[in-house]
Amino acid sequence: MNYQDNIFIPVEIPDKRRILQNSMKVLGADSTLSNKDVFSKMAPIRSAITRMADARNQPPIEQLFSMVWQSNELHLLFADTGVGKSILAVALSVALCKGVSLLDLVNETVKQIALYYDFELSDRQFRKRYSDEDGNEDPLHPNFYIDTLDFAVISDIAGGFNDKFNDVLFEKIRFDIENTKATVVVLDNLTYLNTQSTQDTKIALEVMRRLNELKKEYNLSILVLAHTPKRSDQSPLTLNDLAGSKHLSNFADSISAIGKSTQGTNIRYLKQIKPSRSGEMILDADNVLVCEIEKLNTFLTFKALGYGKESEHINQSSFDPKIPEKVYAVTDLLKDGFSYSEIADQLDISKGTITKWKAKYSEAFENAANIGGVSD
Repeated sequence: MNYQDNIFIPVEIPDKRRILQNSMKVLGADSTLSNKDVFSKMAPIRSAITRMADARNQPPIEQLFSMVWQSNELHLLFADTGVGKSILAVALSVALCKGVSLLDLVNETVKQIALYYDFELSDRQFRKRYSDEDGNEDPLHPNFYIDTLDFAVISDIAGGFNDKFNDVLFEKIRFDIENTKATVVVLDNLTYLNTQSTQDTKIALEVMRRLNELKKEYNLSILVLAHTPKRSDQSPLTLNDLAGSKHLSNFADSISAIGKSTQGTNIRYLKQIKPSRSGEMILDADNVLVCEIEKLNTFLTFKALGYGKESEHINQSSFDPKIPEKVYAVTDLLKDGFSYSEIADQLDISKGTITKWKAKYSEAFENAANIGGVSD
């Protein structure tokens, strides 16, 4: 993409094969290439010894948020609406810019430059979070870049086509990375892109794939926030609570989640869902990090309260561990008046599965509204 007078002019982004074809054409070679011709121009396959030598020249793996999120990882953090994902993400971004740790989770890195895309808050809402009643504003940090993207403009440039939209979107992100020299990128949130940029539900997977490419190209640490579909407060947080979990998890190096505690309005807990291959599980169901959302003068943040069991923070009064967790999510949605089709879409299951569960776990369904439900 070219940039002239701050106007984005999209250009075709060729794939690797096209790049190789064009390069060979310049050299006078036949532009009609077989796969063998293309492969012959790629880097040769490495031996184990060469790979070990290459690894020695790469940056070491460092902890950003203890082993929950480490350097050069694409980390996915999910939670229900209003639980505090953005509050935690901003607090963590500012801490990384300052080169300090947040909560009890160690940061081994030097000062970072964070590029944060905020699709949630207006400017006034953001200012309210980081100022006090007297108008005093938090200094935050000069290395912390936080703004939104104008999807209307990007869509206009792309001509409304999904593939072109993705090209323009990521050329803009690439442009911002190069101009800010960012080492950390935060996307808040993935769900917004899915609903605002296009009606194609595959956009989230495409965004994750392209973020992985950027991660490798610029050696970035990336944090992506995502919502959960409607879930029961009676069950533990699992990967099943993340919409599109099976597919999205394949693109994430590590995953964590924030749960809302039954012990207080502002009490939350942080739990690892998928540890990275270079780390370990330190925040599991038997050892979640318990936090409280608080306003410290002009800064809205999380405060660590200690560690505990997840079971201490969920409503287990009518929870039967023998019943699949998604059954409770189904009954909660039924209480809210959702149809079987809508529930199936939200929870990534079939209507037939809901019907079978209703017959098998009738006790879990008996208090739900619309038990006769619209099976449509």
